[in-house]
Order: sequence, then structure tokens, then C-alpha cells
Amino acid sequence: MVFIVVVFIFLALLASEAHGKVTRSHDHQHQFRSEFSLSSESVESVESFESYNLSYPHLSSSKYGRHLLLVSLLEELHQPFWFPRSDGALKLFLPPSLAPADQPPTPPTSQVLREVETADGKIVSRDQVVSMMNVIDDFKILPGEKFSRFKQYHMEVVKRFVNMLTSQVSFDSLFSILVMLKEFIPIDMFVDAVYSLIQRRKDVGFIVPSAVSVQPEDYFPGELLESSFDNANSSHRVRRQSIPWAKGRQVDVNLNDPRFKTMPDSEPESKLWYFRENPNVNANHYHWHQVLSNDEVTQYDNSHSSKLDRRGEMFYFMHRQLLCRENLERLSVGLKIVEPYGPDQWYEKVYPGYDSKLGFGSVKKYAARPDGAEMFHSDARKLKKYEDLIRVDVKWGYLVVKEGYVKLEYVGGVDRGISTLGDVLESYIRSKYGDLHNSGHSIISDLHKGKGDGVMGTPNVAVRDPIFGRFHKYIDDLFLEYKNMFGPYTDQDLGFPGVQSFSVTVKSDRASEPNYLYTHMNRDASVQLSSLDLGKAGSSSVLIHYTSLDHDPFTYNLKVHSSWSSRGIIRIFLMPAKIPSSSHADITQLAVELDRFHVELAKGQNTITRKSQDSSFLAKKRSSLYELQKMLRRGVITQDQFNWGGCGWPTEMLLPRGQERGMEFDLFAVVSPLLQDDNAHQADWNTHNTGTWSWCGVRTDQGGMPDSRPMGFPLDRSPPNGDWRNLMKEDNGQVRSNMVSVKVSIVHSP
Repeated sequence: MVFIVVVFIFLALLASEAHGKVTRSHDHQHQFRSEFSLSSESVESVESFESYNLSYPHLSSSKYGRHLLLVSLLEELHQPFWFPRSDGALKLFLPPSLAPADQPPTPPTSQVLREVETADGKIVSRDQVVSMMNVIDDFKILPGEKFSRFKQYHMEVVKRFVNMLTSQVSFDSLFSILVMLKEFIPIDMFVDAVYSLIQRRKDVGFIVPSAVSVQPEDYFPGELLESSFDNANSSHRVRRQSIPWAKGRQVDVNLNDPRFKTMPDSEPESKLWYFRENPNVNANHYHWHQVLSNDEVTQYDNSHSSKLDRRGEMFYFMHRQLLCRENLERLSVGLKIVEPYGPDQWYEKVYPGYDSKLGFGSVKKYAARPDGAEMFHSDARKLKKYEDLIRVDVKWGYLVVKEGYVKLEYVGGVDRGISTLGDVLESYIRSKYGDLHNSGHSIISDLHKGKGDGVMGTPNVAVRDPIFGRFHKYIDDLFLEYKNMFGPYTDQDLGFPGVQSFSVTVKSDRASEPNYLYTHMNRDASVQLSSLDLGKAGSSSVLIHYTSLDHDPFTYNLKVHSSWSSRGIIRIFLMPAKIPSSSHADITQLAVELDRFHVELAKGQNTITRKSQDSSFLAKKRSSLYELQKMLRRGVITQDQFNWGGCGWPTEMLLPRGQERGMEFDLFAVVSPLLQDDNAHQADWNTHNTGTWSWCGVRTDQGGMPDSRPMGFPLDRSPPNGDWRNLMKEDNGQVRSNMVSVKVSIVHSP
């Protein structure tokens, strides 16, 4: 082992000496990988790779070619690295110094990767690369082990692995090591490493394929997929595709088919299948954790700083919004709002059980939890210890982290403690407070007390489990207690001097009558796959149709009368008109924030129209892996698309289901002035106002979050007497002129 350590240190030192020689590209123009503007114009020329043989030297010398190489590693994950990818255009082979003994003879049309070199040009052998990985992990995480982003050691290994890759002297060495080590680590860890590299490298693009298209076994029942492909001759299930861009088959998937339902109809929680088991909802949760969980990069490497401004606050806010959305869906289908799964419930039996039925055919990827499962008392005591440590210091008013003492305070419109609280509560950073959120997920995933982990053990699929909402209700209650320490907001916080009146209506594209919105079940939602390893379809594409909640687009019409020119942020919330009578009901956990955007107000009357699909919370068009590879090969991807990270809440899930007879909601809009030190004063709002900064954040090295007010403001704290309408009244009883509410009805068509 001493020799291995010496080899690794020697190679690392040689690599570090060459950092200054790396050619860096600085032409990314957007605030963050999730920030984008889907322009039809290309800022710089995009070459096509289909007019000639795709040689490796040509691919690796181009930003687009490097990106194609990286994303193509996400195809056919269960096949060896030399398996044909990207419609057979890519056949990767390692050079003799790195190749395993079973690598087939190199065909003439293959892409032979380059040797791994040190700074002084010495060739690194396969054994030396293995030694480098041995130092990082000592092979404790073997290929068959279940990898999880909620396990601290697993994430530390990934970060060390990615840091080792990004410290190489060239992309060629990085890529060769990544390809070679694929067989030594779990598939999920490999996928995470590829995503992390795309997030961090400056010499590739930002765009990633939809997670659903990369690992469909995490989003569609394995038995359903297998039976669909095994019955290729069944005309009612699989039909030949005549669409020119799809060479393979088309599969219609009914996620609510009785054969594949995860809970019986007799279980009330089964009514939320369309929300919890929606592929894009789960993929969004995974993507969010992946995007916002990268660490600072090592010095001098060819990478971005991936430190997100107010990252811990983003963790708090995103999960609160998930809780709010589940609550509105529950009310839509006649269920009670979410009740917590916390210390008072940890010693009780858990109902219902949950079996995701995900995996490869009859081989389950995730363990099922039976009805009546119980948490080990030792685990409950451990989580309670973490909670107590946090509570004591929150009450004291300071948190202790590696940077020192962080005072928990609200000053000048800014919450200076919430982001640190989010970081320690999630355990994104090591601290004396333990590992409450992530350990909670891991412990709950093991309630079955058997082989394997349940879905709560990984963000890819955790939202599927009914206990996810309950656990995050408990987590959010801790955040809410902190928020409420500061008391209700004051007139100074809530007002907007100069704004004399404010009104809002919404109009659906479907009907002329205002303030009626419409949802429906879209049975033609689809994803195009090129990485299904379940059948014998090879690399041909498969178009999967499934059922998803969707809505008709709509437009906000806002009118603001201002006494003078000014700038502000408009926030739009949706809340149930009838607040449930429950000890667990707090409006902060029932208010979905639909949009947040910047406005420039002129003196006098301002009329503002805003399309629902432009929301700064929503992901725009997501490309499947198959589509992205084709775009990159043909050179038909614009610079804006290339620089888009794909993060955001699914557009089709913007509105809650509502009810067939119509369900009444309150639409609450607030216009607030910019704070004096807001980044908003210098921000590029042409990009932000159609980006996803509200959901996915902005990197600190790119200006940070443009809005300094607390995320969720003014509904991040409980309002006076628990009634949000009290926010609309000044201390003297007058109606506040910069806030408005209107009744809207959401009508659902099954």
C-alpha cells in the first residue's frame, strides 16, 4: 500500500506541474448551467461530425466532440465500453497500455483513445491507474454495491474520483482513465461522475440528457419494460414506428396498469401515483441534487467553481416546494395533507409499505418495504441526537462550522443563517451536527431490514415513496421553527413605496373566461431512449409513451401603477382557497410559488404579460440521450442549447391536478423593491427572466443569486395569526398596495 500511495502522489505532483499548460476555454456566457435562453441563433459555428469518419483526435479537439464523447458513455451502461454507441458511430477502444485482457480486436472504424500521460510525457500503465483508484477508495465500493448520494462516504469517494480526473494534464488522459475505470465502480457512481465532469469542465458544454433516458429502469417498472420488448409482435403493445427520426419501436406504457401498480386501489395513497411516480418529477429531484452537490474544484484545474450561491437555502426551498406541491395534489384527490415522520413517529410502525417494482425485469433494483416496518431504536436515537444538536445551537443563535461561528440573523431584508442551516441539516458539509437529512434517508431505506436498499436511499427515485413527503414535512418543520424565530415581517419588509395599485388576472389558452385554468391527463407524454439494456434492441431508439398530468398554458396579466420609475421582483403563489383544519396545516407548506421575475416599472400605469411556460422555476425542453447525441453529431445544436444544464421543475407539472368540478385556489402576487445590495441591479435579466435561477440557483463565480430576499418570501415565515391575508394589511389596517390576490379555479379532465 505504501508503494501505491507513493505512485499516486508522484503522478499527482507531475499532473499539477502541467496545469499551467492546459488550454482553457472561457466562452460560456450563461450565469449557471441551468441558466439559458433558447435562442434559434448560434453564437459560434457548430461543426457536423457526420460528413466524415468520427476519428478520436477530431472529436477530442472540439468542444462539441468532447461533449459527445462524455454523454455517449451514458448509453448502454450495462455493456462494456467498446459496445457501439450513438447509432453505432462511436466504438471506443483503449490503447494497449490501458486495455483489459478481454478487449476485442480493434476494428478499423473505431475510436482508439490516447495514452494517459504525465506532465513530462511519461506513459501511465493500467496497473498505475488502478493504483490511483485504490488510493481514492481502496475498492470498498465494488461494482455490485448500491451507490447512493445520501451516503457520505460514497459522495466523498465520488468527489475524490472527479478531482483526480479533472487534475489530469489533458482531456484525453481524463477520458481514457474514466473509460478504463468504468468496470471497477458501480454504474450509478459512474453516471454520477460523468454528470459531475460535465458540470465542472470548461472545455465541454453544459447540457445533459434527461435522466429518464439514461437509466429508464429507475423510472419505469422493469417487468413492464421487459414484457413490452419481449412481446414485440404484440400489435396492441409495440408497434413499428414510422416517424423518420425513430428507427426502433414505440412502446405505450400505462403506469397505472393494475399489473404494475405499486399500491392497490384500496390504499388511499395510491391516488397520487401520477405525481409521485412521474418520471420527470423524480428525474428533477435527482438532477437537482446532482447539480447542487458538487464541491469547490481543485486549484488550477480546467473547471468551473461549482459552489452555488446560497446552496443550503436552495436545499431548504426546493424541498419545501416539493412538500407544498404534494399537499396541493393530496387536496385535489381528497386526501389529508402530509403528516410528519419525525421523532414522535420513529418508534411506530410505518404504513403503507412500498414496492417500486423498478429494476431489470423480475430482478428488483430496490428493496420493498412491507406494511408495518419499524425503525431500529438505535437509529431513532441517532437521528434524535442530530436534531437536538441543531436545535440547541439554533436557539443559541449561532451555528459552528469549519469557517467558524455563523450568526443566525435577519438583517436588512436578508436571512444570514438559513443557508448554513440548510448545509448542516442536509449534511452537505461536515460539522458537529451529524447527518440528519441524509442519514434519515438511508435509515428509512433500510426499514425492511433485509437485503438491498429501498427507494428512499437515492434521490433518483426517493419521491416515489409515500414516506418521502412525511420525512420532509418533519425536516421542513425544523426550518419553519427557525424562520419563525424572527417573528412576522414588518411593514418595511413587505411594502413597496411608490406602488399605488396592483392587479392580476390569468387567462388560459383554452378559454376566454379569465381565472379558469385547466389540467388533464396527457397520454402521449413520451421519452426517446437509446440506452435500454433490457432487450435485444441494440442501439436503436425506442419511443416510450406514458401518462402524465399536464395543463393548458396560460398567461398572467398584471397591472402596476407606480408614482415613479423603479425596479422590483414579482412573486406569484398558488394556495388552496380552503385551508385544511389540521394541526399540521401551515400556509407556508401549502403555497406553491409559480413564478418569480424582475420588472422595471415606469412612472404611471404598467401592464405586464407573462406566459406560464416562462416561469423561472421550470425546465424547458429536455433532450433525451438519443436526441442529444444526434444533435451533437449533426451540428444542429445552438450555442444557447449547448450551454443549458436542463435543471428545473417539469413544465407539465406546473399546476396541481385540481378537480373535475373545479377546485378553488387563491392566486397571490407580490411586487417587492430590489434591496440596495441586490445582485439584481447588475444581473442579466434577459437571461434570468426565462431561465431557472429560482429553482436551480446561480454559481457564486457568476454573480450569485440576483434576488437577496429569502427564498419563498414573504411566505417563508408563518404570517400573523397564521392567515396569509394579514400580509396584505399594513399595521394601521390599510390594504397594502403592492400585493393582490384573486380566486382561480382549476378544472381537471381525467
